[in-house]
Amino acid sequence: MFRFYSTITFLVLLTFASCKDNTQIQKLVTPNQVQDDSETPLLRGNKKMLALENEDIELFIKRYNWNMIKTGTGLRYEIVQKGTGSIPKKGDVVELEFVTQLLTGDTIYTSKEKGLKKFQVEKTDEIVGLHETVQLMPKGSVAHVVIPSYMAYGISGDGDQIFGQHALVMTIKILNK
Repeated sequence: MFRFYSTITFLVLLTFASCKDNTQIQKLVTPNQVQDDSETPLLRGNKKMLALENEDIELFIKRYNWNMIKTGTGLRYEIVQKGTGSIPKKGDVVELEFVTQLLTGDTIYTSKEKGLKKFQVEKTDEIVGLHETVQLMPKGSVAHVVIPSYMAYGISGDGDQIFGQHALVMTIKILNK
C-alpha cells in the first residue's frame, strides 16, 4: 500500500511541478464530462481509460444481471441479504468474510484462504472502496460490490496478485460482532 501512496504523491507533485501557475491545475473529471481542447494528452488518456473501465464494469454487471446501485464515486453495490445490525460508521471496527475477484471472474483472495478482513472504518490502510461499502450496509449483510480501480489499488496494484488498473468484484459479509 506504501507504493500506492508513493505513486499517487509522485503524480500529484508532478502535476503541480508541470504547471506554470495555479490557474493551469486541472480538476478531477469523470469519464462523462466533455473534452476540452486545452486538456493535456495525459488527462485525455486517463479519461479514456476510465471510460473503458466503466464500460467493462457495466458489461460485467449486465452479464450477471445484478441490480446494482452506483454511488457518486463510481462504486457499485447490491445488498443480496440485508442484515439486522447497525450500519458501521467512521471509527467502528468491522470484520468481513470476503471473496475478491477480477472482472474476468478470476478469484484472487478469499477469507477462507487469507482469514477474515478486520479494519477500522476510515481510520486504517484499507482500500477506499471497502470503507465506503461497509458504511452503506447493516452488519450481518451480504453484498456484491464492484470497486473501480481508482478506489481499489490504483495504478500500482497491491504488490501481490492484483496488478495496476484492475477493478475488483467482491462479495462481502459484515460479521455481526
